Amino acid sequence: MLLVCYSLFERHSAQQKDDRKILKRWRWSCVLMDEAHALKDKNSYRWKNLMLVARNAKQLLMLTGTPLQNDLNELWSMLEFMLPDLFVTENVDLKKLLNADNHELVARMKSILGPFILRRLKSDVMQQLVAKEQREDAYVEAIQEYRSASSARMPKSSDLQSSDVIRVLPRRQISNYFVQFRKIANHPLLIRRIYNNDDIVRIAKKLHPRGVFGHECTLERVVDELKSYSDFSVHRLLYNTGIKDTKGILPDKQVMASAKCRALAKLLPSLKRDGHRVLIFSQWTSMLDILEWALDVIGLTYRRLDGSTAVSERQTIVDTFNNDYSIFACLLSTRAGGQGLNLTGADTVIIHDMDFNPQIDRQAEDRCHRIGQTKPVTIYRLVTKNTVDENVYEIAKRKLVLDAAVLESGVVEDNGVDVPEKTMGEILSAILLW
Repeated sequence: MLLVCYSLFERHSAQQKDDRKILKRWRWSCVLMDEAHALKDKNSYRWKNLMLVARNAKQLLMLTGTPLQNDLNELWSMLEFMLPDLFVTENVDLKKLLNADNHELVARMKSILGPFILRRLKSDVMQQLVAKEQREDAYVEAIQEYRSASSARMPKSSDLQSSDVIRVLPRRQISNYFVQFRKIANHPLLIRRIYNNDDIVRIAKKLHPRGVFGHECTLERVVDELKSYSDFSVHRLLYNTGIKDTKGILPDKQVMASAKCRALAKLLPSLKRDGHRVLIFSQWTSMLDILEWALDVIGLTYRRLDGSTAVSERQTIVDTFNNDYSIFACLLSTRAGGQGLNLTGADTVIIHDMDFNPQIDRQAEDRCHRIGQTKPVTIYRLVTKNTVDENVYEIAKRKLVLDAAVLESGVVEDNGVDVPEKTMGEILSAILLW
């Protein structure tokens, strides 16, 4: 038996190329791929290089809890990896096939996939597992704060007010604007609008003599660096360095200048009074920083775990949270803290900002909905109305409908969930015209 990491098939160093050559010489009895969704992209180096090893094996076995994450092409790529002669995707328009309004077609697809996919859900094999309740709660954004923050990031061209963004702006710029609007929907402090350029120059002149960015760094470089900061980053820098400035550090009320933080300020104390403990997930560590500030203002105890947490410290944090009931919440980054952890000390999960890939959020939810959990688990998703948040939510729901239609038994009804998937450009166009 030989254990190998996927990273061996991703890199192009001379050593790794030699290692792959050795692996290709063997006729393996079985190649077993755990977390097989890592092979969802047939155009990746990982997929192609591992295929050169696996194609000579007598047997292939793929294990994954999320065989379908974003679209049918990903599932088909994994099937093509196992049986390349049977599942060829080059001349098949899977997106068109998916959008066909034909329940017979979905049934036929299930019958095709049936012999090759063995699926067991937690409900099938863990009858003792407690229930998981979905609670999708939407909170209305305060118009004044969201509007002013959005205006700071609006494209300046007047043509964009009445034109299709996809036609006017390059793809990279659309992506940048979209990310900015996602940040604003989460918290206005994630962009810079409170500290203007004059403030930045004044602060830079105070920081530069102290060598905060290194004594060899010029004043111009310090100014350029600070201009890329968000309001929260500038605030934290002033707080940590003790620099006194006219505008100074932000007051605690600024952390509540977000609909989501206001919602948490109402929700979390009530959960604590009722004896619940909470996991709060966000995709951005900068948002976790703001959430730490918010929990301090609300007066709640917490621990934090994200990608920067040392591997040696992670289990200590998990054990402390699970066993110390005086700690109310645990803040986690969705991807770093969403896999491989057992946090059954909590019975409530709050997804602060959703991923485009709903399976990522599902894995995060399952940090406390697993063996050892004795209480029903409640899931909250914070969605800010009339922002890109709603569009991301719609896309995520569509992907879950696809997963249910193709992989689960029974017929999936529309119920208003199967919404047209929008591109980032279309979503941005709608925001500009709102």
